[in-house]
Amino acid sequence: MKKMILMLMTFSMVIAGCGTQKAEEVKEVNVPVSELMQVVTEQTEMNTAQFFNINLKEDTVTAINLGIDPAAIEDGQYMKAMINVLADEIIILKASDSSKVEELKSALEKEVANQEQTWSTYLPEQYEKVKNHIIKQQGNYLILLISDDAEKMELAFTNALTSESK
Repeated sequence: MKKMILMLMTFSMVIAGCGTQKAEEVKEVNVPVSELMQVVTEQTEMNTAQFFNINLKEDTVTAINLGIDPAAIEDGQYMKAMINVLADEIIILKASDSSKVEELKSALEKEVANQEQTWSTYLPEQYEKVKNHIIKQQGNYLILLISDDAEKMELAFTNALTSESK
């Protein structure tokens, strides 16, 4: 009986050992946020000439107004409609390090809450756009998308940060 148990344990270990896979190497990508913004905005039909495009690392006042600590970002871009009848907004951030990601995600969530409050009583179709926002994190990069084309833009963001596409 002991031999049988010993054989089964040995067989189980052999099977388990054969089934292990090497962990895939995770390659850290380093894509400039301005390049990501360009890739993302190419996926939409919005006229980007009608949008403010603000570098959040340089314009710290805007970053702070958005609830973003400038020291928490290595790079950041903010695109917002110049006219107040469009809720479209894109924020792309690269955290200065991984310990800042949750803080930045929280800031993006607060920005969405602010936009929901603004648009809930203003223009119903724009409010729907805000409610259908996307916040995505990939590595140290985060994006907030408020747009009719948010899903296409999210896919472009993901593809641009996938090391295999580089």
